[in-house]
Amino acid sequence: MNSIYYETKRNKDMLLTAVYEGSNASLNIAKKDNHITEDFKKNEAFIYIPKTVDNYFSFLKVVDKILSSNRRNYQINIASFVKENVVSTEEVFRAFVSKLAFKNANLYSAKTKENKQEKTITLFYADKSYEELVERLSIILEATNKARSLQMTPPNVATSEYIAKVVKEDLENIPGLSIKVLDRDNIKKNNMGLMLAVNSGSSYEPRVLIAEYNGNPESKEKYVYVGKGITFDTGGYNTKGYYMDGMKFDMSGSVIVAYAVKAIAQLKLKANVAAIMMITDNAIDTHPTMPESVIKSMSGLTVEITDTDAEGRLVLADGLYYGASKLNASLLIDAATLTGSMERALGKTYSGIWSTSEQRWEDFDKAAKIAHEKVWRMPLHDDYDKPNKESKVADLNNYNNSEKSDCNTAAMFLKHFTNNVDYIHCDIAGTADNKGVGLGILVSTFVELAANQK
Repeated sequence: MNSIYYETKRNKDMLLTAVYEGSNASLNIAKKDNHITEDFKKNEAFIYIPKTVDNYFSFLKVVDKILSSNRRNYQINIASFVKENVVSTEEVFRAFVSKLAFKNANLYSAKTKENKQEKTITLFYADKSYEELVERLSIILEATNKARSLQMTPPNVATSEYIAKVVKEDLENIPGLSIKVLDRDNIKKNNMGLMLAVNSGSSYEPRVLIAEYNGNPESKEKYVYVGKGITFDTGGYNTKGYYMDGMKFDMSGSVIVAYAVKAIAQLKLKANVAAIMMITDNAIDTHPTMPESVIKSMSGLTVEITDTDAEGRLVLADGLYYGASKLNASLLIDAATLTGSMERALGKTYSGIWSTSEQRWEDFDKAAKIAHEKVWRMPLHDDYDKPNKESKVADLNNYNNSEKSDCNTAAMFLKHFTNNVDYIHCDIAGTADNKGVGLGILVSTFVELAANQK
């Protein structure tokens, strides 16, 4: 990634050194929280870091302060920011690289303006021992930014056909990655009735994109990531009415899983993975699916559509079954901006995670900690499945408006389509975007999970 510069020697820019509260008391600097004092004669600057900075996430705010100051070009004295029991050398690199990548990302924009001249930030460390880490993080973050850019693309541009085309063209030249795109006819041949039901009100064709990477042919493990790709969610006949802000982000899961697999392939990890993008909008055009319709899924289970605005679990259901039955997954993982109750439960801080296996959860949690992404385990319990079984005319119904913990009910609904394969469900309704900006959440976690595949 060209925006990240790692140097082992001093350059002509001002060197920025960290001074933690309680250390180097003799330095003549302003002892104000995160304040930068500059010494032009020595071409050095010092940032004062208070005791309240006591973990990685509070340290990120220090990095934000540095990058937002935009005073001048800085060379960051990485070693000075390392503090025992607060941040390690690797975490300091991760913090600066991730924040620089986020800040310098080339995201979709249709604004007509001159490019703002940004100041250059370089990372100074006396030897090359962390060069490989920076390169690895840069690959992951570049993939994350690709996902973020598609998240930001408006829905009149980022249709199902457009997203499939862009992702296919981006991924098909990556060594070791095989790409397949299913059009409407092929989706129909695979009996993906739920996917077709959601798409029936659209003026655009649905697309299912499958990206596979087999980096460890000797292993029987295969992680299949399934992403919800609703390019815009009107709610269908159960319309959202005026409440449609941010509905372009409803395709976030699909690009997150695709670009996680891209990064895994680029890193040449010893792992077997696949991504399935389930891409369509949820609109009211041509012949939209009516509430109370009964649709047969790819698995053979029938579903009564009690709410057309609970469409995400429908497309994921067919995607999960495809991953279990066609791709021979040993572990299914989905990512979806699935339920409003998820954001009410955990806000915009944590992604909600459900797992059918204790060991799989521990592996996932470990990967999230390495990636420094916040996840919280949610309950998979039979009590939450009862509302899914109240249909008088089908095996399942897709929504029950009396259910207050719909995020748990949705997780149990999806479990029916996993063909008894180990399963992790990720509801990113609160964390996929923030204030109109796509975040590409969980790309890093999905990569770290694959990196530790047995």
